[in-house]
Amino acid sequence: MTVKPLRMRLGRIEDELCDVQRHFSSINAVLNLRRDDFTDAVRQNMLAAYEFLDAIIHDGLDLFSDPGLEALLKLNHLVLLGRDYDSRAFGRHISATRERFFANFSQYVKPIRRWYRKHETENPYKVAAQVYVGVLSQPQLYQEGNHRTGSLIASGILLQSGCPPFVLTRQNAVAYFNPSSEIKFTDKRSIRGKLRLPKYRRQFRDFLQQNVSPKFVRRS
Repeated sequence: MTVKPLRMRLGRIEDELCDVQRHFSSINAVLNLRRDDFTDAVRQNMLAAYEFLDAIIHDGLDLFSDPGLEALLKLNHLVLLGRDYDSRAFGRHISATRERFFANFSQYVKPIRRWYRKHETENPYKVAAQVYVGVLSQPQLYQEGNHRTGSLIASGILLQSGCPPFVLTRQNAVAYFNPSSEIKFTDKRSIRGKLRLPKYRRQFRDFLQQNVSPKFVRRS
């Protein structure tokens, strides 16, 4: 049976991101690893990326097709540069990100896509968690913005399977950031990493299941 993808309630997502921004100093104070400030630009860029994600999922774009990979690159550009970024002004950054993404395709992208193709019809929370860990662990998919872009990719996988997206909130922020920091410094190529990553995947799958909400979606 074909699952109809969900559309996001972007206004409610924006409300939550504003709430996170207002309380980010207190959130940051209790994190195991402090993060950069949650500025107006970070919030606005995330909302722009959610809007783009909503559109491509509604259009039925396969996230791991060739056009889908281009969309995953654009998600990263939106997260870092915002809705109206100038390709000429940020040409060096965009070129470097693209080069990392495609020049090292077999090392960075292909293993994630291959795993996704094999498991895409399984539990969507499992699939979203596996891909998120694949994006965030070393070597990372992007030069910058792997946390934010990875969470959006995970949300896209959930949406196209008929599940609500993950949205950062004041209530789930610490439970999201702390394990994500551990994942970020784990090398998937090392023996130690290969032993630790299954635990992170299970934990993040459980986290997603417990921290998605139907209030962020509407039926298309």
